[in-house]
Amino acid sequence: MLETIFSAFLCIVSAFIFYLSTQFNMAFIGDSGLGPDFFPKIIAIILFILSAMLFIGSIRNKDKKSIYNPNMKYTFMVIFTFAVYVFLIDRIGYLISTIIFAFVVITILKSKSKILNIIFAVIFPVALYLLFTYAFKVSLPTGLFI
Repeated sequence: MLETIFSAFLCIVSAFIFYLSTQFNMAFIGDSGLGPDFFPKIIAIILFILSAMLFIGSIRNKDKKSIYNPNMKYTFMVIFTFAVYVFLIDRIGYLISTIIFAFVVITILKSKSKILNIIFAVIFPVALYLLFTYAFKVSLPTGLFI
């Protein structure tokens, strides 16, 4: 039952995100290609499709009981970490907060190699930072550090 309600909620959220992205001011863009509404619309469409699939699956499996997952504490730990990340991103900047967030989430998910955790937690955010800053010309939040 909870899965059905949550998936319906996600469908509504995705429709709302899509609607909000259509309200972006595009007058200053011109015909230079993809506008600022492209990425939010794609994410909203993907979220809607996946939520609809989850909704349909939960309706079909209505007679089956949910099995309690003892690893739910990890899910809540990641959600809490994400909330802290959202709080910190404007204060200490995108790069440092994303490196910390990635490392903590990888550690929560119990990856075996600490060296690979550190490498992934540093390389991936730096690559995204360079991609958005230089290729897409999008400024990411800056704080105390980059």
